[in-house]
Amino acid sequence: MLIRQQPRYSNKFKCLLILTTMICFIFLIYYIIETYIGIYLVLKIIKTVIHAVISSITNCRPYIAADQRSFYERDYPQENLPQRLSNSSYENVLRQLGSLRLVVLSCGRNVEHDINRFRRHVESILDLFHSSSSVHVFESDSNDKTVEKLRQWSRAQVYAYGNLVSTYPERTERLAYCRNTLLEKAHALKADYILMADLDRFSTTISSFLTNFHYDTNDWSVMTATTSDSYFDIWALRSLSNTVVNYDVWHRGWDLEISWKNYCRESVFDQIIGIHKKPIPIQRGLIEVRSAFGGAGLYKANATYKCQYNGARTTCEHVPFNLCIRKMYQGRIFINPAFQVS
Repeated sequence: MLIRQQPRYSNKFKCLLILTTMICFIFLIYYIIETYIGIYLVLKIIKTVIHAVISSITNCRPYIAADQRSFYERDYPQENLPQRLSNSSYENVLRQLGSLRLVVLSCGRNVEHDINRFRRHVESILDLFHSSSSVHVFESDSNDKTVEKLRQWSRAQVYAYGNLVSTYPERTERLAYCRNTLLEKAHALKADYILMADLDRFSTTISSFLTNFHYDTNDWSVMTATTSDSYFDIWALRSLSNTVVNYDVWHRGWDLEISWKNYCRESVFDQIIGIHKKPIPIQRGLIEVRSAFGGAGLYKANATYKCQYNGARTTCEHVPFNLCIRKMYQGRIFINPAFQVS
């Protein structure tokens, strides 16, 4: 009887076989992920079409949130908040500002009519800090006289990037590119503080801005703003709670809007976003969050070096940046109701 011997493979062949298997496995995982994402998008389109059909033949249902309180009313009280400084300590902090460098950063598009107001308020704040403090404005895609008006501002460094829409079609990705570009310039200038501000909204007074320094600067990394009549920036918000506005409100609204329950669009966005836009009373004090912006944010520069803005997949670009500050630097982020941009 002839016995067939098992072939003997060299170690090189075995290594090659293992490597080939691993490569195939990686490609298989990649294919599955790509396929899953494709299936998810197809399912979302199908749901949208079915929802449109249902809406055309039946009346929609109002969506009513179980809790009608705003996020700051639900997430209360908070513990271990920074304490207000005594008057003498506050005066000492104010004296120190003159030795610190503030860099103001802003992105602008079609803001011709907002520049004078922004300039007036920003320059008064810059004058509180060291003479090397500066303001930098990134402009793109304007079709008015924004660039011409900005270049009349001798104190501002202006970066006109022309048409970015073709390179970054998503607005959040353009904003992320703008903010990251400006952030690099602030880091190169060795800023002590960075003020990121919306040019079309910012009209903060000196007294409002200085409320950020009513608190020990060792106890916070970021102070974010609000407005006197509403808290408008819910998209950038992530509360400390695991259940209250710790998600993308627009994506949550879109998912509810196309759900099988045929909710009315207006009621969905009023209940998901509207109830959280109530103005925050100044006497409420600081509110610690995972992420916020509100038209302006004052950042301790040493808590930003390893972080980047990211607006991919229609995500608010502030959220990844703020979450990075918390993760990399254990930075604490607050909404300061007394810090009002308008």
